[in-house]
Formats: sequence, C-alpha cells, structure tokens
Amino acid sequence: MKELGRNLEQAEKENYDLIIVGSGIYGIMLSLEASRRDLKTLLLEKGDFGGETTLNHLKTVHGGLRYLQTLDIKRFMESVKERKWFLKYFPEYVNTMQCLMPLYGQGVKRNFILRIVLLLNDILSFTRNLGLRKDKKLPMGSILSHAKTKKEFPAVKSEGMTGSALWFDANIGEFQRFNMKVLHTASSMGLDTINYFKVENITSSKKKVSGIEGTDLLSGKKFRFKGSVVVNASGPWSRESAKVFDTDYPELFKKNLLLWNILFDRKALSGSALGLSPNKGKGHTYFFHPWKGRLLVGTGEIVVGDIKDDVKVPEKEIKKFIDDINSAVPGIELNKKDIVKIYKGLLPASDKGKLSKRPSFINHSGNGGPNGLYSVSGVKFTTSRLVAEELIKKIFPSHSPVPYDSVFKTEEKKGDDLFFGYSDEVTGNDKKKLKNIIENESVFHLSDLILRRTSLGENPERALKVLEKIKELFPWDEKKWKEEKQKMEKELRSELKREK
Repeated sequence: MKELGRNLEQAEKENYDLIIVGSGIYGIMLSLEASRRDLKTLLLEKGDFGGETTLNHLKTVHGGLRYLQTLDIKRFMESVKERKWFLKYFPEYVNTMQCLMPLYGQGVKRNFILRIVLLLNDILSFTRNLGLRKDKKLPMGSILSHAKTKKEFPAVKSEGMTGSALWFDANIGEFQRFNMKVLHTASSMGLDTINYFKVENITSSKKKVSGIEGTDLLSGKKFRFKGSVVVNASGPWSRESAKVFDTDYPELFKKNLLLWNILFDRKALSGSALGLSPNKGKGHTYFFHPWKGRLLVGTGEIVVGDIKDDVKVPEKEIKKFIDDINSAVPGIELNKKDIVKIYKGLLPASDKGKLSKRPSFINHSGNGGPNGLYSVSGVKFTTSRLVAEELIKKIFPSHSPVPYDSVFKTEEKKGDDLFFGYSDEVTGNDKKKLKNIIENESVFHLSDLILRRTSLGENPERALKVLEKIKELFPWDEKKWKEEKQKMEKELRSELKREK
C-alpha cells in the first residue's frame, strides 16, 4: 500500500480538483469517492485522521432493521446496500454479527409483530448476500423460544419473557485499521493527505473558490493550497467552519447531540449482540456489542450547548446509563470502577433534540456564497460512503468512477489485530507491524499510534504497560519521547481515574 505522505511544500505546488476539510468518516469516504474518479484530491485534518466522533463509533454496521418499524423503506434499503459494501470489500475487518432481542409482549416488541418484521427484513434484503464470501453471508432471522433465548443469553430476564427476535448484522473488529485501509486505497489512486493542519479560510477570486489557507500545526508555518472546489466535512465543527468560510447555516448542526458508548471490564454476556431495555422492552434500548469478547454498551445521548474541544459526559448521565444496564441485566451489578473507556462524540440533532434523520448538503453558491464551496454534515456511519458518492456526483457529474471490484483486492486473510489481548507481551511480529505503521501512516504523536492507528488504547491499563516496550520504534530523541510519553500517560490515566 502507498504510504500516507505529508509533503506540504509539494502540495502547495499542486492544483487540486478537490480539497476536503475534515477527516472523519465522511471526509474519508469523500476522499475515496473522489479518488476513484481520478480527481486530484487533498484531505486536510486539524487533528489526526478519524480522531473525533468517528473514533468513538460503536463499531457496528447496521442494516437498518429499525427503519422497518416506521416503514422507512428508503433508509432501510440504503442501509442494506451499504452494509453489503462493507462486508464485500473489507472482509478482513468487517464480520457478520448475530443479534438477539428478548421479547416481553410490550408494544411493537411482540412475537407476532417481530416475526413479520424479520420476514419483511429478509424479503426486502433478498440480494444482501450476492457476491459475498461464504463466511460473510447473513442468514435469515427468526423468533427463538424462551428456552433457546435462555441458552443464547443465560442472564436474560426470564419473568414475562415470551422468546426473542434473532437477526444478523455486521461489525468492525479493528476500526482504526479499517479507516487506514480506506485512506491507503484512496492514496494509491492519487489522494494527498495532511494531518495537523488548521484551515483558517478559503481563498477566492470573483466569488469563485481558488483554494484554502492555514497553518501547519507541527511547524507553525503558513501554507496556501490551490483548488477549485472545497468541501467542508468537519463534523461537529461544520457549522462553525461554514460561518468562517461564508455564512452561518444552522441546518448543518441545529443542536449538538452528545452520544456515548462505554466499554466495561467484563466479559460479553453472550456471543450475540443484545438489544436490551431496562423495563422489559419499554423505553430506551441499549445495544450490547460483544467486541473482542468484552462488554461494549451503547448508546446514551443528551443535547449539549456550545461545542468544546473535549465535551464531558455528565456524571449523572453515566450513573443513569449504568443503572439502566443493571436494571436490564439481573445480577450484573456494574459500577463506575468497571468502566474501561468512554467513547463520546457529537452528531447533529433536530430542533426537538433528536438525532437528525438525514445528512445536510449545502451548495454555498446557491445561497450567494462562493462558487465551488460545499458543506456536508453527516449522521450515520453505515451510509457514509453513499452520502459521499451522492455529493461527489453532484459536484463532478461528468467524472465516472473506477469499479470497486478493481479498486479493492479482497483477501482471505484476517486483518491485523493490534489490540494484543490482555497480556503485557509485545512480540517481534507486533513490533514489526507497529514500525510499519509509524513509518507509513503519518504518525507524529504517540497518541496517533495508540489511539488512532491501532486499538491498543481500547485498554488504557494495558497500553500504559507497553509504552516503554515500543520506545525503540520511534525516531525521536530522548526529550521528544519523554514529552510524548507523559502526554500519553496523562490521557490514558484520565480514563482510569474513576471512583473505586
């Protein structure tokens, strides 16, 4: 794979067809869609690639089953199609996932209703397995009996339980490696990437975009990059960026919805992912993802005010989250000391404080702004590629894409697992993989490697023990290493500072 270079001087000499500001999953997918259309593209990121909301994803690829409950067939079909794309072209990272939801005869969560929903799910997604490897195909759903539900999920609340709904979706084991593979692929088709670059404004001539200007946060130097089209895909900062580049567009982020998932130091409750509610099917449903055999639960959400660089989940919300889990699972008895990591991110909400249903596209020239300036605010990870494809088609309608079958060479091998389990060992092979990442993926801080290139940071206690063991892999002097190590230790220990 081509390395993710960072040559600002060379980039300043180029004339780009497209400059993308922001490297969350929407910026990453825009890069891919543009590059496979032979568009000379530059991706700019003020921090590190995929480092904010995208990093804190629940690591799932949902096929949209919940949309059938409201008969939103369009969104359902979009989700089914995109889930298939993930399974087909990233088989080394994306896996099938069995899902189970106990039923208690409440509301729409009744056996006969879910039997219809699951049947409809299978009928409408009849092409879901075409072209997939055998081990990536999704079986049909079904309703399990009380006894079979108990066998799949021994800790289930038995009283009043009438059975369970079983269906199949997908998940991503090594999320950071998935992000990097997409960027490597786009880079091999001509994408240029620069992290740690703060875009401060666009440049324009006669109301037409001519590029951007900003500061390299590593050197402090100012740079200008030439490009005829700029897409603002800066996630939670998209509205603020639009205001700086042109004017305010409230529809990009009407309200800020803080969402979070929590990884606990417990084994998964089942081999299946679980949809559980604290009140036997009533109220909010939590998704229990058995990520690497551990207990990862999501998602909590609240509306927050002004965006800050590090929005905290309020302690009372964490307590409620844990209380709900304890209510949903008899005898689990979780508390704050069981928390390994809290994943949090901001997504756009409606005026009523609910997660926006659709992404927002803004063509600034259609509203008196510069020609060639666009903004996008996305909502859903699963359909991020589709949103990117639609936007690139609108901006560059005459550019035909290279087929995906010629872009991705799918392999039988399993993707690199850089979580290292729960031992303190770092093997020679592990070091070889990490060294390759450091040399080829624009790693400039220790946190880039620990948090955003690998899943080492998913276990802060484990990561603290391996830092000194990987020191030799970095081309830094002693002063630089100490600075980076201290910053990383501080960040990792902040995850562990909870009431015992």
